[in-house]
Amino acid sequence: MMSVFDYELRNMLTKAAELGATKALTETGAVKPYLNKSEAYRMYGRGVVDGWIKDGLLTPRGDTYKSWRIDRVEIQALAASRTVAEYINSQYFKNKGAEIKTKK
Repeated sequence: MMSVFDYELRNMLTKAAELGATKALTETGAVKPYLNKSEAYRMYGRGVVDGWIKDGLLTPRGDTYKSWRIDRVEIQALAASRTVAEYINSQYFKNKGAEIKTKK
């Protein structure tokens, strides 16, 4: 039987592999390296994306707020790291005294 730890470790390794694949696909031109504002909002949620930008965790590129772009690998890595932090802050690790400060 797989423990919660094994399950979450598998999920983290899967996210790392997905991030590597995205990086390779953007470098070869198979997928575009940037997301526009509506794509980023659709994938991660408007409040989340705007919060990451406000907190300085995500850097929009472009001249105006209307036409900014987000680096696809950057936002995917940020989302994956958020998942890891939430897992570490879960009850499993709180019982062991571990915590990562996250801002929601």
